[in-house]
Amino acid sequence: MITNVTEKSTENVCNISYLSEIVGGKKAMIKGILDAFLIQVANDLPAINDAIVKTDYGAIKKIAHAMKSSVSIMGMSVIKPVLEEMETLGASATNVERIKVLNQDLQLIVSRAIIEIEKEKLHYV
Repeated sequence: MITNVTEKSTENVCNISYLSEIVGGKKAMIKGILDAFLIQVANDLPAINDAIVKTDYGAIKKIAHAMKSSVSIMGMSVIKPVLEEMETLGASATNVERIKVLNQDLQLIVSRAIIEIEKEKLHYV
């Protein structure tokens, strides 16, 4: 793995304060963005898995690129290098084995983020 985030790590992978800052602390807007993120990653993760299985480098590049924006809004700086490398490898249509390793990091970190976001949403009911 290229990150320091492990399954047992207690370090948060999201920084919702960035999101709160850019929307001026508006709770309804924050909750809406959190909900939208959860829906988006629920679509993106299976899509990138499918692209990797099919060795569809173009789709890998496209999905990794799109996910960079989503994770940036959630303050998930730890995942940005993973997505950047996946996007680069997708663009060069090389090293699907490395992409598979990166995808393991992606899946782990996003799974942790989903748990954090679900807990965070309780503050915005």
